[in-house]
Amino acid sequence: MANLSLLDLGFVLFESDATPLHISGLVLLTPPKEEAIGFGRALVTELKASDQVQPPFNQVLHWGLTRLPRWQPAASVDMDFHIRHSSLPAPGDMHQLLELAGRIHSYRLDRSRPLWELWVIDGLVGGQVALLFKVHHALADGVRATDLFARSCSTEPDGLGQLFWQGSARDDATARKNRETLLGNLFDLSLWRRQLGASVGLAKLAGKLALNAADLAQTRLKIPFTAPRTPFNVSPDRARTVALCDLPLRRFSRLAKLTGSTTNDVMLTVCDMALQRYLQLHNWQGDKPLVALMPINLRKEGEMETACNKISLGLVELGRSEDPPLVRLHAIRDGTAGIKQEALDLSPDAYYQYSIVVNGLALAAGRLGLNHYLPPATNMLISNIHGPTEPLYFMGAKVEQMFPLSLLLPGQTLNVTLLSYAGQMHFGLVCCRRSLPGFEAIAEHLQQALAELEQATLTTLVQVLQEQAESEPVTTPDDEAPARERA
Repeated sequence: MANLSLLDLGFVLFESDATPLHISGLVLLTPPKEEAIGFGRALVTELKASDQVQPPFNQVLHWGLTRLPRWQPAASVDMDFHIRHSSLPAPGDMHQLLELAGRIHSYRLDRSRPLWELWVIDGLVGGQVALLFKVHHALADGVRATDLFARSCSTEPDGLGQLFWQGSARDDATARKNRETLLGNLFDLSLWRRQLGASVGLAKLAGKLALNAADLAQTRLKIPFTAPRTPFNVSPDRARTVALCDLPLRRFSRLAKLTGSTTNDVMLTVCDMALQRYLQLHNWQGDKPLVALMPINLRKEGEMETACNKISLGLVELGRSEDPPLVRLHAIRDGTAGIKQEALDLSPDAYYQYSIVVNGLALAAGRLGLNHYLPPATNMLISNIHGPTEPLYFMGAKVEQMFPLSLLLPGQTLNVTLLSYAGQMHFGLVCCRRSLPGFEAIAEHLQQALAELEQATLTTLVQVLQEQAESEPVTTPDDEAPARERA
């Protein structure tokens, strides 16, 4: 039996009906013209026939004598249960698809079975077919799930990938090895030395945060549990609703180059502007910036991407409600860069432990109902996943769009996750159905926010060029004549 990592253990222990801790992906497919009729049903039949299921997708949670869950092989995997089929009634529009996706995303996965499902949804207008892949976060995070689906696809229309549940045992063994386990590494001396160093760094960090809270020292890290309480900080109920937005990736990349920031900074700024607009339209005004929980890459510049896992969750303070677009972008850029530098100064391991402690406390507070009395640790979770850069094909059908649908943490009613695919940035927004009226408008606010940021950048660029032109001396033909005569 395989152990769970400390982080994965938290996702299992703190799950409830109101906060199911799985993630989903909504994929839109265009079948080949000659196979368009009946493609969905044929796809379901073919997927169910692919019943050679490999770890970890044939594993279930087992609660042993220690009362800590571990993975163990299931006696059997019922493909009729894990591969689902649903047909939308006419007209089969996007609203109907999102209603169904919200219902599927609302309920917990059955713990008596392997923690994944794949839905095939047909009946969409234009003959498209949708896939909804649902997997527990203890089994795969967003990056891993995206990689698994990409591995199931091909870059050629007539090519075939390896279905994610049929991955090789070697690949899955490598993936498990890269996730530090709670019990399996007790006798690894190098790990003990590393953890000891991280604990020292964690103690230093706690001291810095305490001094910062008392105004005796400054740190660029956000002090936990000091976020403003907003409409986004309502305890979630079970029902979920989703909204989608699709924007060209090149627009984010161009803004990043022009402003000296990263694509992630631009993405955060656009999200912040859209969320602030939603709050203002619903008559909420705060005097403190929103705080987002988001992944932080702790690799140093030039460090190999294949190095050990150095992605952690950090608290990022966004812009103030009155900030103009570029001021907001610069504040977010400086904040994310400062957080990363503070974390690297301590050590990535220490910051990883810090994020485990903070987020573990937030999960525990939500599980015990204490989030009603404590200030929020964060207002929402925002994540950006780098997906495939080339167009893909799944079982002969072209993958048109890939939208991530993530989880809601206790004390939060909104999640924004982005996934880049084939030159597009796909936004997947998830919220509690009854918590945020008019939630779907946030997707429109995202489009408006990106246009406003582009306009502000262009206006500033024109002003800079005009100032440079005015400051340079103007040379006339009369000035040049004496110089030619001397020559």
